[in-house]
Amino acid sequence: MRKIKSLLFVCILVLLAANLSSCDWVKEYFKENILGLTEDVKPEGYIESKENDLFKYDVCRDGIVITEYKGEDTTVIIPEYIDGRPVISIWSLAFYNNNIIEYVTLPRTLQRIEASGFYYSNKLKEIVIPDSVTYIGDRAFAWCTAMTSVTLPSGLTEIPNYAFNECSSLTKIIIPPKVTSIGVRAFSWCTSLTRVEIPDSVRSIGENAFMNCSSLEYVIVPDSTTEFGQTIFKNCPQLTVVVTSEYSPCALYCKQDENNYPYTTVRPPEETSEDAASDVSAVTSKK
Repeated sequence: MRKIKSLLFVCILVLLAANLSSCDWVKEYFKENILGLTEDVKPEGYIESKENDLFKYDVCRDGIVITEYKGEDTTVIIPEYIDGRPVISIWSLAFYNNNIIEYVTLPRTLQRIEASGFYYSNKLKEIVIPDSVTYIGDRAFAWCTAMTSVTLPSGLTEIPNYAFNECSSLTKIIIPPKVTSIGVRAFSWCTSLTRVEIPDSVRSIGENAFMNCSSLEYVIVPDSTTEFGQTIFKNCPQLTVVVTSEYSPCALYCKQDENNYPYTTVRPPEETSEDAASDVSAVTSKK
Protein backbone atom coordinates (compact mmCIF):
# COMPACT_ATOMS: atom_id res chain seq x y z
CA MET A 1 0.00 0.00 0.00
CA ARG A 2 2.84 2.38 0.81
CA LYS A 3 4.42 1.71 -2.57
CA ILE A 4 1.13 2.45 -4.32
CA LYS A 5 0.69 5.71 -2.42
CA SER A 6 4.28 6.73 -3.20
CA LEU A 7 3.77 5.97 -6.88
CA LEU A 8 0.56 8.00 -6.99
CA PHE A 9 2.33 10.90 -5.28
CA VAL A 10 5.15 10.82 -7.81
CA CYS A 11 2.66 10.72 -10.72
CA ILE A 12 0.82 13.74 -9.34
CA LEU A 13 4.08 15.65 -9.02
CA VAL A 14 5.08 14.79 -12.58
CA LEU A 15 1.74 16.15 -13.81
CA LEU A 16 2.25 19.28 -11.76
CA ALA A 17 5.73 19.67 -13.19
CA ALA A 18 4.26 19.64 -16.66
CA ASN A 19 1.64 22.26 -15.88
CA LEU A 20 2.91 24.61 -13.19
CA SER A 21 5.65 26.82 -14.55
CA SER A 22 6.06 28.97 -11.44
CA CYS A 23 6.54 26.22 -8.81
CA ASP A 24 10.27 25.87 -8.26
CA TRP A 25 9.75 23.17 -5.63
CA VAL A 26 7.99 20.96 -8.20
CA LYS A 27 10.92 21.38 -10.55
CA GLU A 28 13.36 20.53 -7.78
CA TYR A 29 11.38 17.44 -6.76
CA PHE A 30 11.29 16.26 -10.38
CA LYS A 31 15.01 16.94 -10.71
CA GLU A 32 16.00 15.08 -7.55
CA ASN A 33 13.48 12.24 -7.37
CA ILE A 34 12.73 11.46 -11.03
CA LEU A 35 16.07 12.31 -12.64
CA GLY A 36 18.19 11.57 -9.58
CA LEU A 37 19.99 14.92 -9.79
CA THR A 38 21.02 17.03 -6.80
CA GLU A 39 23.20 20.07 -6.39
CA ASP A 40 26.07 17.68 -5.78
CA VAL A 41 25.66 16.08 -9.21
CA LYS A 42 27.94 17.90 -11.62
CA PRO A 43 29.13 17.10 -15.13
CA GLU A 44 32.29 15.06 -15.52
CA GLY A 45 35.41 17.19 -15.13
CA TYR A 46 33.51 19.98 -13.35
CA ILE A 47 35.62 23.03 -12.44
CA GLU A 48 33.22 25.86 -11.56
CA SER A 49 29.78 27.34 -12.23
CA LYS A 50 29.37 30.68 -13.98
CA GLU A 51 26.77 32.71 -15.83
CA ASN A 52 26.42 35.49 -18.40
CA ASP A 53 23.45 37.50 -19.67
CA LEU A 54 21.85 34.51 -21.41
CA PHE A 55 23.03 31.31 -19.76
CA LYS A 56 24.07 29.64 -16.56
CA TYR A 57 26.80 27.14 -17.29
CA ASP A 58 29.36 24.82 -15.78
CA VAL A 59 32.98 25.10 -16.79
CA CYS A 60 34.40 21.59 -17.16
CA ARG A 61 37.70 20.07 -18.17
CA ASP A 62 36.55 19.31 -21.73
CA GLY A 63 34.30 22.33 -22.28
CA ILE A 64 31.14 24.20 -21.32
CA VAL A 65 27.90 22.59 -20.15
CA ILE A 66 24.77 24.78 -20.45
CA THR A 67 22.68 24.36 -17.29
CA GLU A 68 19.98 27.03 -17.70
CA TYR A 69 18.71 29.60 -20.18
CA LYS A 70 18.08 33.02 -18.59
CA GLY A 71 16.97 35.08 -21.59
CA GLU A 72 13.57 35.99 -22.99
CA ASP A 73 14.17 35.80 -26.74
CA THR A 74 12.01 33.56 -28.92
CA THR A 75 15.04 32.67 -31.06
CA VAL A 76 18.15 31.43 -29.27
CA ILE A 77 21.59 30.86 -30.74
CA ILE A 78 23.85 28.87 -28.45
CA PRO A 79 27.44 29.87 -29.25
CA GLU A 80 30.13 27.36 -30.11
CA TYR A 81 32.46 28.84 -27.50
CA ILE A 82 32.02 30.50 -24.11
CA ASP A 83 35.04 31.78 -22.22
CA GLY A 84 37.21 30.33 -24.96
CA ARG A 85 35.96 26.79 -24.32
CA PRO A 86 33.70 24.70 -26.63
CA VAL A 87 30.07 24.22 -25.66
CA ILE A 88 29.79 20.43 -25.44
CA SER A 89 26.57 19.62 -23.57
CA ILE A 90 23.03 20.71 -22.71
CA TRP A 91 22.49 19.65 -19.08
CA SER A 92 19.32 18.07 -17.70
CA LEU A 93 16.38 20.52 -17.45
CA ALA A 94 18.44 23.36 -18.97
CA PHE A 95 15.40 24.48 -21.01
CA TYR A 96 12.76 22.82 -18.84
CA ASN A 97 9.25 24.31 -18.98
CA ASN A 98 10.35 27.20 -21.16
CA ASN A 99 7.32 29.11 -22.44
CA ILE A 100 9.18 31.55 -24.68
CA ILE A 101 11.66 29.86 -27.01
CA GLU A 102 10.44 28.96 -30.51
CA TYR A 103 13.71 28.30 -32.33
CA VAL A 104 17.10 27.11 -31.06
CA THR A 105 20.34 26.92 -33.00
CA LEU A 106 22.69 24.38 -31.47
CA PRO A 107 26.47 24.71 -31.91
CA ARG A 108 28.55 22.32 -34.01
CA THR A 109 30.70 21.69 -30.94
CA LEU A 110 27.79 20.08 -29.07
CA GLN A 111 28.18 16.39 -28.15
CA ARG A 112 25.35 15.59 -25.72
CA ILE A 113 21.80 16.57 -24.81
CA GLU A 114 21.15 15.15 -21.37
CA ALA A 115 17.89 13.74 -19.97
CA SER A 116 14.97 16.19 -20.10
CA GLY A 117 17.19 18.90 -21.59
CA PHE A 118 14.24 20.50 -23.42
CA TYR A 119 11.46 18.80 -21.47
CA TYR A 120 8.17 20.69 -21.80
CA SER A 121 9.57 23.55 -23.88
CA ASN A 122 6.04 23.99 -25.09
CA LYS A 123 6.64 26.82 -27.59
CA LEU A 124 9.62 25.22 -29.33
CA LYS A 125 8.68 24.80 -33.01
CA GLU A 126 11.69 23.21 -34.65
CA ILE A 127 15.25 22.21 -33.93
CA VAL A 128 18.19 20.89 -35.93
CA ILE A 129 20.53 18.72 -33.87
CA PRO A 130 24.03 18.89 -35.37
CA ASP A 131 25.87 15.75 -36.45
CA SER A 132 28.40 16.31 -33.67
CA VAL A 133 25.79 15.10 -31.14
CA THR A 134 26.11 11.38 -30.37
CA TYR A 135 23.93 11.13 -27.26
CA ILE A 136 20.39 12.23 -26.42
CA GLY A 137 19.00 11.41 -22.95
CA ASP A 138 15.58 10.14 -21.89
CA ARG A 139 12.70 12.63 -22.28
CA ALA A 140 15.05 15.10 -23.99
CA PHE A 141 12.20 16.63 -26.01
CA ALA A 142 9.14 15.16 -24.27
CA TRP A 143 6.07 17.40 -24.15
CA CYS A 144 7.43 19.84 -26.73
CA THR A 145 3.86 20.12 -27.95
CA ALA A 146 4.44 22.87 -30.55
CA MET A 147 7.42 21.20 -32.24
CA THR A 148 6.65 20.36 -35.87
CA SER A 149 10.14 19.45 -37.06
CA VAL A 150 13.30 17.90 -35.62
CA THR A 151 16.43 16.86 -37.49
CA LEU A 152 18.36 14.10 -35.74
CA PRO A 153 22.16 13.73 -36.03
CA SER A 154 23.50 11.14 -38.46
CA GLY A 155 25.69 9.43 -35.84
CA LEU A 156 22.94 8.86 -33.28
CA THR A 157 22.75 5.19 -32.23
CA GLU A 158 19.75 5.22 -29.88
CA ILE A 159 16.43 7.02 -29.61
CA PRO A 160 15.90 6.87 -25.85
CA ASN A 161 12.85 6.30 -23.71
CA TYR A 162 10.17 9.01 -23.94
CA ALA A 163 12.45 11.06 -26.24
CA PHE A 164 9.55 12.67 -28.15
CA ASN A 165 6.63 11.62 -25.98
CA GLU A 166 3.65 13.98 -26.41
CA CYS A 167 5.22 15.94 -29.28
CA SER A 168 1.72 16.27 -30.65
CA SER A 169 2.57 18.68 -33.50
CA LEU A 170 5.47 16.64 -34.90
CA THR A 171 4.54 15.75 -38.48
CA LYS A 172 7.64 13.90 -39.68
CA ILE A 173 10.65 12.11 -38.26
CA ILE A 174 13.61 10.65 -40.15
CA ILE A 175 15.42 8.05 -38.07
CA PRO A 176 19.18 8.14 -38.76
CA PRO A 177 20.81 5.06 -40.34
CA LYS A 178 22.97 4.16 -37.32
CA VAL A 179 20.16 3.95 -34.76
CA THR A 180 19.95 0.42 -33.32
CA SER A 181 17.15 0.85 -30.78
CA ILE A 182 13.98 2.89 -30.28
CA GLY A 183 13.08 3.24 -26.62
CA VAL A 184 9.94 2.85 -24.55
CA ARG A 185 7.26 5.39 -25.56
CA ALA A 186 9.82 7.20 -27.70
CA PHE A 187 7.07 8.58 -29.99
CA SER A 188 3.90 7.92 -28.00
CA TRP A 189 1.13 10.49 -28.37
CA CYS A 190 2.78 12.02 -31.46
CA THR A 191 -0.69 12.55 -32.86
CA SER A 192 0.40 14.39 -36.03
CA LEU A 193 2.87 11.79 -37.30
CA THR A 194 1.58 10.07 -40.44
CA ARG A 195 4.48 7.92 -41.63
CA VAL A 196 7.68 6.48 -40.12
CA GLU A 197 10.34 4.35 -41.80
CA ILE A 198 12.52 2.22 -39.56
CA PRO A 199 16.08 1.89 -40.97
CA ASP A 200 17.82 -1.48 -41.37
CA SER A 201 20.10 -0.66 -38.44
CA VAL A 202 17.30 -0.85 -35.86
CA ARG A 203 17.25 -4.13 -33.93
CA SER A 204 14.68 -3.35 -31.22
CA ILE A 205 11.59 -1.20 -30.65
CA GLY A 206 10.48 -0.63 -27.06
CA GLU A 207 7.12 -0.98 -25.38
CA ASN A 208 4.42 1.49 -26.47
CA ALA A 209 6.94 3.24 -28.75
CA PHE A 210 4.18 4.57 -31.06
CA MET A 211 1.21 4.30 -28.72
CA ASN A 212 -1.70 6.69 -29.38
CA CYS A 213 -0.27 8.04 -32.64
CA SER A 214 -3.77 8.61 -33.90
CA SER A 215 -2.81 9.95 -37.36
CA LEU A 216 -0.12 7.38 -38.09
CA GLU A 217 -0.87 5.60 -41.38
CA TYR A 218 2.30 3.62 -42.12
CA VAL A 219 5.28 2.31 -40.21
CA ILE A 220 7.75 0.54 -42.50
CA VAL A 221 9.67 -2.13 -40.59
CA PRO A 222 12.67 -4.10 -41.98
CA ASP A 223 13.54 -7.77 -41.35
CA SER A 224 16.51 -6.67 -39.25
CA THR A 225 14.19 -5.45 -36.49
CA THR A 226 13.66 -8.57 -34.38
CA GLU A 227 12.91 -7.40 -30.84
CA PHE A 228 9.52 -5.88 -30.10
CA GLY A 229 8.15 -4.58 -26.82
CA GLN A 230 4.54 -4.92 -25.77
CA THR A 231 1.78 -2.95 -27.54
CA ILE A 232 4.13 -0.88 -29.70
CA PHE A 233 1.27 0.35 -31.90
CA LYS A 234 -1.49 0.49 -29.30
CA ASN A 235 -4.38 2.85 -30.18
CA CYS A 236 -3.18 3.71 -33.70
CA PRO A 237 -6.54 3.38 -35.49
CA GLN A 238 -5.32 4.39 -38.97
CA LEU A 239 -2.12 2.36 -38.99
CA THR A 240 -1.00 -0.27 -41.45
CA VAL A 241 2.37 -1.81 -40.63
CA VAL A 242 4.47 -2.39 -43.74
CA VAL A 243 6.55 -5.58 -43.60
CA THR A 244 8.77 -7.43 -46.07
CA SER A 245 6.93 -10.76 -46.02
CA GLU A 246 4.22 -12.75 -44.26
CA TYR A 247 6.90 -14.45 -42.18
CA SER A 248 9.09 -11.50 -41.25
CA PRO A 249 9.67 -10.90 -37.51
CA CYS A 250 7.40 -7.88 -37.55
CA ALA A 251 4.61 -9.69 -39.41
CA LEU A 252 4.71 -12.47 -36.81
CA TYR A 253 4.57 -9.82 -34.09
CA CYS A 254 1.56 -8.15 -35.74
CA LYS A 255 -0.27 -11.51 -35.87
CA GLN A 256 -0.02 -12.16 -32.15
CA ASP A 257 -3.41 -12.35 -30.43
CA GLU A 258 -2.65 -9.48 -28.09
CA ASN A 259 -1.70 -7.27 -31.03
CA ASN A 260 -3.59 -8.17 -34.21
CA TYR A 261 -2.23 -5.12 -36.03
CA PRO A 262 -3.15 -4.65 -39.70
CA TYR A 263 -0.13 -5.18 -41.96
CA THR A 264 0.79 -5.31 -45.62
CA THR A 265 3.74 -6.38 -47.76
CA VAL A 266 3.08 -3.58 -50.26
CA ARG A 267 5.17 -0.47 -49.77
CA PRO A 268 3.07 2.70 -49.93
CA PRO A 269 3.91 5.52 -52.35
CA GLU A 270 6.27 8.20 -51.12
CA GLU A 271 3.44 10.73 -51.29
CA THR A 272 0.25 8.86 -50.62
CA SER A 273 -2.84 10.13 -52.42
CA GLU A 274 -6.33 9.04 -51.43
CA ASP A 275 -6.45 6.64 -54.38
CA ALA A 276 -3.07 5.13 -53.57
CA ALA A 277 -4.03 4.73 -49.95
CA SER A 278 -7.15 2.85 -51.06
CA ASP A 279 -5.06 0.54 -53.24
CA VAL A 280 -2.72 -0.27 -50.39
CA SER A 281 -5.51 -0.89 -47.91
CA ALA A 282 -7.08 -3.34 -50.37
CA VAL A 283 -4.14 -5.70 -50.02
CA THR A 284 -3.79 -5.22 -46.26
CA SER A 285 -3.63 -8.45 -44.30
CA LYS A 286 -5.16 -9.17 -40.95
CA LYS A 287 -4.92 -12.22 -38.82
